[in-house]
Amino acid sequence: MATRTRKIIFLSMISVSVAFVGCKEDKIDEPTEPEVSKLSVTVQPVYGSQTLYLDSTYITPEGYGVRFTDLKFFAEDVRGTNAQLKDASLFNYRETGTALFTAEGEPGDFPSLNGNLGVQAGINHDDPSAFPNDNVLNISNSGDMHWGWNPGYIFVKVEAKVDTIPDGTDLFDHLVTLHVGLDENLQTFSFSNINWQQTGELSYAFPLKLDMQAFLANTSQPIDLKTEFVSHSAAGQEALSLKVIQNFNAALSEY
Repeated sequence: MATRTRKIIFLSMISVSVAFVGCKEDKIDEPTEPEVSKLSVTVQPVYGSQTLYLDSTYITPEGYGVRFTDLKFFAEDVRGTNAQLKDASLFNYRETGTALFTAEGEPGDFPSLNGNLGVQAGINHDDPSAFPNDNVLNISNSGDMHWGWNPGYIFVKVEAKVDTIPDGTDLFDHLVTLHVGLDENLQTFSFSNINWQQTGELSYAFPLKLDMQAFLANTSQPIDLKTEFVSHSAAGQEALSLKVIQNFNAALSEY
């Protein structure tokens, strides 16, 4: 009798186990998001064949010594043929080095890039505090690249100190302040046949250079820092403002 009872209990346990296994839902693997590549655009300032360092001395075409102290610009609505890669980015050589931006994308989707050097009129005059906190156009990020009196953004900023007397004695007392904004000065840039350079498993870079020697010695409209040294894009400064941003745009090229 005891043996029969044990058999019944054992068979009951097996039945319960089978029932439990039969009722258990099949495990379904969660779908995994495909990994997306990171595309970075960098800008290396140079002076002719030399790497440009802020506060270092270079010689202008006129023979003056020049020390660049600040180089900044906005690149906005950067896109390929079919999609936007980056809404807005701020180049700040002193604070963030050669970085312009990093965004998610696949190299094959962006064989070319075009965008604005500056900020397009549709958003240039928006409240700078209304942009998302992580957007470079937010006033907490754009900082001194936004005019409160304009109102609008400074598209390109070039600041320098110049020694205009080449007598062997350093006297960098001639201050250069070139701040260009306003809707009419907006420029566009375009790069085609881009060769994205792989820098990691899922990271790629497109390096640009900004040649400040070419900026000054533009063959069509050179800039003489002794006489062309101040622009805040105000009335009476229209010609110099346009020259500055056009030369700056022309000085950007693939590195």
